[in-house]
Amino acid sequence: MPFYGPLEDRILIQELVATYGDAVSRRNKIDFASTWDVDAVWHLPWLEPVTGRDVIADLWEEQMSNYPFHNFSGYLGSLEIDGNHAKGRLWTSELVESVEGKSGVVTGMYDDEFVKRGDRWLFARKVFTPLHGMDTIVTEES
Repeated sequence: MPFYGPLEDRILIQELVATYGDAVSRRNKIDFASTWDVDAVWHLPWLEPVTGRDVIADLWEEQMSNYPFHNFSGYLGSLEIDGNHAKGRLWTSELVESVEGKSGVVTGMYDDEFVKRGDRWLFARKVFTPLHGMDTIVTEES
Protein backbone atom coordinates (compact mmCIF):
# COMPACT_ATOMS: atom_id res chain seq x y z
CA MET A 1 0.00 0.00 0.00
CA PRO A 2 1.30 3.47 -0.75
CA PHE A 3 1.97 6.14 1.82
CA TYR A 4 -1.00 8.29 2.71
CA GLY A 5 -2.06 10.65 5.44
CA PRO A 6 -0.97 14.12 6.51
CA LEU A 7 2.64 14.85 5.56
CA GLU A 8 3.49 16.11 9.06
CA ASP A 9 2.32 12.83 10.60
CA ARG A 10 4.19 10.77 8.00
CA ILE A 11 7.39 12.63 8.89
CA LEU A 12 6.80 12.15 12.63
CA ILE A 13 6.31 8.41 12.15
CA GLN A 14 9.46 8.21 10.02
CA GLU A 15 11.29 9.94 12.89
CA LEU A 16 9.80 7.45 15.37
CA VAL A 17 11.16 4.57 13.28
CA ALA A 18 14.57 6.26 13.13
CA THR A 19 14.55 6.84 16.90
CA TYR A 20 13.71 3.17 17.48
CA GLY A 21 16.58 1.99 15.24
CA ASP A 22 19.00 4.42 16.84
CA ALA A 23 18.03 3.28 20.36
CA VAL A 24 18.44 -0.39 19.41
CA SER A 25 21.84 0.21 17.82
CA ARG A 26 23.00 2.24 20.84
CA ARG A 27 21.47 -0.32 23.23
CA ASN A 28 19.66 2.47 25.06
CA LYS A 29 16.73 1.05 27.04
CA ILE A 30 15.28 4.44 28.00
CA ASP A 31 15.16 5.68 24.40
CA PHE A 32 13.87 2.29 23.21
CA ALA A 33 11.05 2.38 25.78
CA SER A 34 10.15 5.95 24.78
CA THR A 35 9.04 4.76 21.33
CA TRP A 36 6.26 2.53 22.73
CA ASP A 37 2.76 3.38 23.90
CA VAL A 38 2.07 2.47 27.54
CA ASP A 39 -0.24 -0.43 26.51
CA ALA A 40 1.68 -1.52 23.40
CA VAL A 41 1.98 -5.15 22.32
CA TRP A 42 5.16 -6.76 20.91
CA HIS A 43 5.05 -10.05 19.02
CA LEU A 44 8.26 -12.01 18.48
CA PRO A 45 7.79 -15.43 16.83
CA TRP A 46 9.87 -17.30 19.40
CA LEU A 47 8.00 -15.89 22.45
CA GLU A 48 4.47 -15.24 23.61
CA PRO A 49 3.31 -11.66 22.85
CA VAL A 50 4.08 -9.17 25.62
CA THR A 51 2.02 -6.15 26.62
CA GLY A 52 3.05 -2.88 28.21
CA ARG A 53 5.92 -0.47 27.61
CA ASP A 54 7.89 -1.49 30.72
CA VAL A 55 7.47 -5.21 30.08
CA ILE A 56 8.53 -4.73 26.45
CA ALA A 57 11.61 -2.73 27.47
CA ASP A 58 12.61 -5.37 30.03
CA LEU A 59 12.19 -8.16 27.49
CA TRP A 60 14.19 -6.20 24.92
CA GLU A 61 17.00 -5.67 27.44
CA GLU A 62 17.01 -9.39 28.23
CA GLN A 63 17.07 -10.34 24.53
CA MET A 64 19.82 -7.81 23.78
CA SER A 65 22.03 -9.33 26.48
CA ASN A 66 22.56 -12.22 24.03
CA TYR A 67 24.06 -9.83 21.45
CA PRO A 68 26.98 -7.61 22.53
CA PHE A 69 26.89 -6.03 19.06
CA HIS A 70 23.66 -5.14 17.28
CA ASN A 71 23.24 -2.65 14.44
CA PHE A 72 19.63 -2.04 13.37
CA SER A 73 18.60 -0.56 10.02
CA GLY A 74 15.03 -0.25 8.86
CA TYR A 75 12.77 1.60 6.51
CA LEU A 76 9.03 1.95 6.11
CA GLY A 77 7.67 0.26 3.01
CA SER A 78 4.14 1.48 3.55
CA LEU A 79 2.27 3.80 5.88
CA GLU A 80 -1.46 4.43 6.14
CA ILE A 81 -2.62 7.13 8.55
CA ASP A 82 -6.22 7.42 9.69
CA GLY A 83 -6.66 10.14 12.31
CA ASN A 84 -4.70 9.20 15.44
CA HIS A 85 -4.02 5.66 14.27
CA ALA A 86 -1.75 4.33 11.57
CA LYS A 87 -0.46 1.06 10.11
CA GLY A 88 2.82 0.45 8.39
CA ARG A 89 5.26 -2.16 7.18
CA LEU A 90 8.88 -1.85 8.37
CA TRP A 91 11.63 -3.78 6.57
CA THR A 92 14.68 -4.49 8.71
CA SER A 93 18.28 -5.57 8.37
CA GLU A 94 20.18 -6.24 11.56
CA LEU A 95 23.88 -6.99 11.80
CA VAL A 96 24.48 -8.91 15.02
CA GLU A 97 27.10 -10.78 16.96
CA SER A 98 26.02 -13.23 19.66
CA VAL A 99 27.71 -13.83 23.00
CA GLU A 100 29.07 -17.06 21.44
CA GLY A 101 30.83 -14.95 18.79
CA LYS A 102 28.47 -15.89 15.95
CA SER A 103 27.93 -13.06 13.47
CA GLY A 104 25.15 -12.72 10.98
CA VAL A 105 22.66 -10.52 9.24
CA VAL A 106 19.02 -10.97 10.12
CA THR A 107 16.45 -9.53 7.75
CA GLY A 108 12.82 -9.24 8.64
CA MET A 109 9.58 -7.36 8.48
CA TYR A 110 7.48 -5.69 11.13
CA ASP A 111 3.76 -5.16 10.72
CA ASP A 112 3.38 -2.05 12.86
CA GLU A 113 0.47 -0.15 14.32
CA PHE A 114 0.97 3.38 15.61
CA VAL A 115 -1.03 5.63 17.89
CA LYS A 116 -0.80 9.41 18.27
CA ARG A 117 -0.72 10.69 21.85
CA GLY A 118 -0.82 14.47 21.93
CA ASP A 119 1.73 15.51 19.31
CA ARG A 120 3.76 12.24 19.45
CA TRP A 121 3.41 9.03 17.51
CA LEU A 122 4.23 5.79 19.32
CA PHE A 123 4.27 2.10 18.52
CA ALA A 124 0.98 0.50 19.61
CA ARG A 125 1.77 -2.95 18.20
CA LYS A 126 4.77 -4.54 16.48
CA VAL A 127 4.68 -8.01 14.93
CA PHE A 128 8.07 -9.29 13.76
CA THR A 129 8.47 -11.84 10.97
CA PRO A 130 12.05 -13.00 10.39
CA LEU A 131 12.79 -13.52 6.70
CA HIS A 132 16.42 -14.61 6.59
CA GLY A 133 19.39 -15.26 8.85
CA MET A 134 17.85 -16.12 12.22
CA ASP A 135 19.38 -19.59 12.16
CA THR A 136 22.89 -18.17 11.90
CA ILE A 137 22.75 -16.32 15.20
CA VAL A 138 20.02 -17.78 17.40
CA THR A 139 21.00 -20.57 19.77
CA GLU A 140 18.91 -22.72 22.08
CA GLU A 141 19.96 -20.50 24.99
CA SER A 142 18.82 -17.25 23.28
